[in-house]
Amino acid sequence: MLIEIEETYNPNVRNFYLNAPVLAQGFAEYADLKTKNCSEGAKNILSVDGLQSVLILPDMVSVFKKEDADFKVLEPQIMAEIVDFDFSRIKDFNFECGEALINALVEAKIRPFLKNDGGDIEVLRFEDGIVYIRLKGRCRGCPHANQTLKNMVEATFKKYILSVLSVQEEQVK
Repeated sequence: MLIEIEETYNPNVRNFYLNAPVLAQGFAEYADLKTKNCSEGAKNILSVDGLQSVLILPDMVSVFKKEDADFKVLEPQIMAEIVDFDFSRIKDFNFECGEALINALVEAKIRPFLKNDGGDIEVLRFEDGIVYIRLKGRCRGCPHANQTLKNMVEATFKKYILSVLSVQEEQVK
C-alpha cells in the first residue's frame, strides 16, 4: 500500500493519502478512544501515544497530534496502523454535520490550500445547511475569491458533508 503524507500549515495536523479509497462515502471521526462506535482500527491509530484525534474521509486519513508530540516519531507508527487498518469494517458512517467536523475539514483540507496562496478562512457558523465563513489574508478582496469560495471551499464541504447546501461569505462590517 502506498501512503503519501501531506504536511499542513498546522504543525499538529498530518494528512495521509492512500492509493486506494479509504471510505466509499461519508466520514468517520474519532475524538478519542471513548468515542461511540469507535472501530478497532481507529482505536489502534488513536492508541499511538501523542495523538489527539483522527478523521477518516473517503480519500484520506487526517490525524491531529497533541501539542508536545513529534510527527517525526509519530508518522512511522501511524503509517503502520493505517496499513493494518481494514477500512471496510467501518460500518457507522456519519452524514450529519457538526461544528467539530466543519473545523476538522477546514484544518485538513481547506486551510492548507488557502495558506499556499497567503489566504485563510474563518468559520463563523452553520445554519440551515449554510456554512457562513469569512475569507482572510490575501483571499480577502482577491478578484478570484468568488471562484475559490464556490469551486474549492463549497465543493469541499459538499463532497464530505451531505447536509451542507452552500457556503456564504460574510464581509467584515
